[in-house]
Formats: sequence, C-alpha cells, structure tokens
Amino acid sequence: MEELAPAPLGAEDWLRILAAEYLAEFIPAGGAALRIAVTDGRGIDRITGRLAALARAHRLHPVAIDAATTRLHMPQDLFFALARALPWPAMVQGFLEALFAANGYPWPRPGQTLSRAALAAALEVAPPLLNSQLNLWLTRAIWRERAYAQDFRAALLALCAGALDGDATAAATARAWLDGEKIPAAALRAAAIGGRINRANARAMLIGLCHWVRAAGANGLLVSLDARRLHQPGPAPEGELRYSPAAVMDTYEVLRELIDDAEHLPGLLMVVLAEDALIGGDSRRALDQYDALRMRVWPDVRPGEGQNPVAPLVWVAT
Repeated sequence: MEELAPAPLGAEDWLRILAAEYLAEFIPAGGAALRIAVTDGRGIDRITGRLAALARAHRLHPVAIDAATTRLHMPQDLFFALARALPWPAMVQGFLEALFAANGYPWPRPGQTLSRAALAAALEVAPPLLNSQLNLWLTRAIWRERAYAQDFRAALLALCAGALDGDATAAATARAWLDGEKIPAAALRAAAIGGRINRANARAMLIGLCHWVRAAGANGLLVSLDARRLHQPGPAPEGELRYSPAAVMDTYEVLRELIDDAEHLPGLLMVVLAEDALIGGDSRRALDQYDALRMRVWPDVRPGEGQNPVAPLVWVAT
C-alpha cells in the first residue's frame, strides 16, 4: 500500500459509530453499504458477536459467513450461505400477516400458521371470495414485483402455498433450491422453477432476497464476513477451503460488484473482517493487487493523523 496504517480505532467506538450512522436510519430506510475492518483474529471473533447483537437490536437478520467454509469467490455460494441462515418459515409468516393487514384483514392469530379455510372462517369471509382476493394479493405482491427474478417469484409462491395450502412438497423443493441443494429437474418443473442458481443469476437472486427480507418484516440483513482464510497461503486445515491467489482476486471482484450494486440491495450492510495480511501480507493476495476494489475502499483522505470512522476501510483495535 502507498502508506502505513494509521492508529486503530477502538472496536466499541467504531461499532457505536457504525450503529449510529448506518443502523439507526440509513439501512432501515433501504440503504446499503459494504465496510471493511482490519483487526486481529480475536477482534474478528468479538466484532462478529457484537454485530449480531446490533443487528437484532435494529430488527435486521444477522448472518455470519466464514471464508473457511464458504467459497466467497463464487457469488452463488455467497447467496446460498445467506439463504441457509435465514428463518424462512418466520419470514413467510411475517409476509402473509403484513399482506393481509395491508388489505384490511388483520391476521386472526398473529404468529400462527393458518390455512385458507381457517382464515376464511376466522375472518368470516366466504372461502371462494377470500381465495380470489388472496390470489390477487399474491400476484401483486410477488408475481408482479419487478425486484424478483421469475424463478425467485416461483419459489416464494411455493413457500406461501406451503403455509396456506399445506403443499409441503413444493415448499420443500423451493427451500432446497434456495439453499443450493441439487434438485431433480422434474421437481423443479413441478414448482415452476426453471433451473439452478449459478454464477450467472446469483446477482438477481441476491437483489430479490434483499427486497424479500424487507417485505417479510425485517429492516434488512447485517452480514459479517470473516475473510481470514483468503490471506493464508499453503494447505488448508482439514474441513476448510484453500484459496488460490486467483480465487482471492475473484473474491475481491465479488465484493466490488456488491459495492457497485448497493442501490439495488436495500437493507444490506456487509462488514468484511480481515487481518493485517489484507494490506501487507502475501503480495499475490493483498488488496493492492486488485485496484478495482482498492480504489473503492482505500481511505485517501484522513482527519490529521487519525482515521475517518465512517470510511469504507478502517483499522480497528481489539
């Protein structure tokens, strides 16, 4: 790098500023950001736990992702890690309750799954009339939502059908598809899903996921990404991934794309946690080998000898 690292910020001070500047209003209002914190291994573990607590306090879903077990250079694997960490039944329930309330029918028993028939009885609405209205509401809220890719819409409708109609087969297929499991083509066709999530469509799926999380009642996602494994050359411990220098550069490209896509990812705050090797480690893996990301995060302007605590990249003490 062009200059030495500045004196680090205190972890609690930085987290307090992060909460005030991003979690209090910006992220809940639909903003998005990616921030990088350089610290040591102990700091990464502590900050990850504190971020989870901050997420819950601000009605965001906390997600912790580790480069040692998730292939960060594969955008679809990043999506799968997010999807596996989310409480889908609770999100579907929250979405349906909000959908009914928005159309003048408060959910009869909040937090409890109810079939169409049970809803009609509790709301004292003729079942055929409620069915026709509900189908229209789902069409407007999911099928016509432009932020959702077509396969993502089909998966959401299958999940809602599982809750409302007891269609466990379609719901299980949709959930497995979101989690990245291999599903037979016939099962995908039965759920009206065209194909697997891969590198080509992972961006569209992530955009849809961010919009869905907010439609289901949360303010968004707070993702802590442990990047230590990226900067550790040599054989990986058993059960962990090994990143080649090329894979590290591909990961930087994924992060760069997330920064550039921020306007399409409402409610997403991603905090990348790395050790000093990100800056001054193996030259084939360091941030200065990938200008497209470095130029977006490197803090060129600093207040005196200190740091700007809201800069995209900061040094944090344990």
